[in-house]
Amino acid sequence: MIIKRQLKEIVKKEMLIMLRDKQTILLLFFMPLALIFFMTLAFKGLYADKIYEKQIPTVIENESNSPKANLLEKKILLNKLIKRVELPPDMDKDRIFEYGEAQVLVVIPKGFEEGTKPVELYFDPVFDTGYKIAVRSMMTGLTVEVVMGIENIDAIVGNLITEKTKKEMDVPSPLQLTVPAYAIFAMFFIAIPMSIGFLKEKNDGTLQRLFTYCVNPNVIALGKIIPYYIINIIQFVLMLFIGAFIAPYVLGIPFQMGTHVWHLIPVTLVVAAATTGFGVLIATLARTLEQTSTLAATGAILMGALGGIMVPHFVMSHAMQKLAMISPIFWAHQSYLDVFLRNAEFSTILPKLAVLSLFALACFYIAGRRVKWM
Repeated sequence: MIIKRQLKEIVKKEMLIMLRDKQTILLLFFMPLALIFFMTLAFKGLYADKIYEKQIPTVIENESNSPKANLLEKKILLNKLIKRVELPPDMDKDRIFEYGEAQVLVVIPKGFEEGTKPVELYFDPVFDTGYKIAVRSMMTGLTVEVVMGIENIDAIVGNLITEKTKKEMDVPSPLQLTVPAYAIFAMFFIAIPMSIGFLKEKNDGTLQRLFTYCVNPNVIALGKIIPYYIINIIQFVLMLFIGAFIAPYVLGIPFQMGTHVWHLIPVTLVVAAATTGFGVLIATLARTLEQTSTLAATGAILMGALGGIMVPHFVMSHAMQKLAMISPIFWAHQSYLDVFLRNAEFSTILPKLAVLSLFALACFYIAGRRVKWM
C-alpha cells in the first residue's frame, strides 16, 4: 500500500512537471501530424501515382492508317495508363523528350498491316524503369491482339495465370506507410522532454533528495517512466485516429486497418516501452541540457533513416535493408505494417515484438545501472 501511494505521488509529480512544458508536449503531437499529411502527399506523388492515378504522356504516330493500325491506335488510347499528347508540327520526334512534351513515343509504321515492320517504342531516357516495363507489356499485349485477331488476350492469359492477392491488399495506401512510420518517429522524441526533466532534477538536487527518502529506487524510476509511457500511447492512438478517420477525407487517400485490429494493442504497448526505454537511456547518458536534445534528436533521426521512415524499406538497396535491422524503428514499423497490410497472425508479429522488448529491457537495464550512481 505504501509503495502504491509512493508511486502515485511520483507519477503525479512527473505529470505536473511534464505539463508545464506545454510547447514541447504540443510539438510531440503536432510534429507527427504535420509529417503524416505532408509526407503522405509526397509519397502519393512518388509511389501511389504509379498505380492509382499516373497517366503517361504519349505521342502516337500512325504512319500506316490501315484498319489494323487504326484498331491498335484505338486500343492504346483506351488504356487508362496512356494520356495522348500531340507532337507539335515543327518538332522533330527525335527531340520531343528534350522539351518534356512526352515520355513515350509510339510509331505504327507502314508495313505493320503485313507484319513486315514492328511497332516502334521510344522512351524518355530518364523514364522510370517500372513504367517502361508496364508500357512495353501493355503494347505487346495490344499488338498481339490486333495482329493475331484475338479479341481479349487478358481473358486468355487469365485462364493460365491468375493473381490471388486479396483485393484490399493490392496496393498499400501512402497513409498506411506514413501513419505508423511518423507516429513511431515522434514517439522516440519523447526522449527530449524526459531527459531534460531528468537532468533538471539532477542539477537542482531533487533527484538526490528523492534517493535519500525511504523509497525504492525502482519505484522512483517507474514513477518517472509511466507518464511518458502514457503520452506515447496517446500519441499513437491520436495519430491512428487522424490517419484512419480524418486524413482519408482531407487527402482523398484510403486507409485500411487490416483484419486483425486487436493486434495493434500489444504492438503499441511494446513499441511504447521501447521508445520510453530509449528516453530513459538518453536521460541517464546526457550530462548537459544541450546533450539531451542532441543525443535524443540525432538518435531518433538516425534510427528513423535506417529503419525505413525517411526512405521506405522496400525501395532500399539489399545492403541497406539488412542494415536497417539494427534499428528498433525498423522492427516497430514492420510490426504495424504486418497488421495494416499483411493481415499477419500474431505468431508472425511476435518475433518482432521480442526484438523490441529486448531493446527496451537493455535500455532500462543500462539506465538503471547508471541511475544508482548519480
